[in-house]
Amino acid sequence: MLIPYGYTLRKAREEDIDGVINVNSVALPEHYTHSFYTSIFSTNPDTFLVIEYNGRVVAYHMGRIEYGFSFKTKPQIVKKGHIISIAVLEEHRRKGLATALLQRAIEEFKKHGCETSFLEVRVSNDPAISMYKKLGYHVAQRIRGYYNDGEDAYVMEIDLKNKNGDRHNN
Repeated sequence: MLIPYGYTLRKAREEDIDGVINVNSVALPEHYTHSFYTSIFSTNPDTFLVIEYNGRVVAYHMGRIEYGFSFKTKPQIVKKGHIISIAVLEEHRRKGLATALLQRAIEEFKKHGCETSFLEVRVSNDPAISMYKKLGYHVAQRIRGYYNDGEDAYVMEIDLKNKNGDRHNN
């Protein structure tokens, strides 16, 4: 996906962490400690992405590669890409930035051999749910009271392998 002129999508650098924390604090109700961001960055640098505009971080994707059970009907342990957090500053929304971040993250998850990718999203976040569905994610389960304010979350998942066992070419 192409992003508008003037925006740059790239892997995060350590000096981007404060900018990412700023985007998170303004755009989302869920916040993490500085050490959590630096831990994810140091262990998963290929899936920690930013978009900058005029030298400033305006959007980010923080992801991690994990092993765990698939949400499919047959329980099995798989390598998965976890979308921990993604956010875009309000004045930069509706320009395809989140979609571009997710597409790039999915590419990185595939490069690292992930079979699936998953995320948690507020059940009330219709714009995000719609975007995830357009990219191929589906609702795998609902977690009651997942968020601190008591709101439920959907776990959404995408299979990164097609029926022949080859990686999808999204």
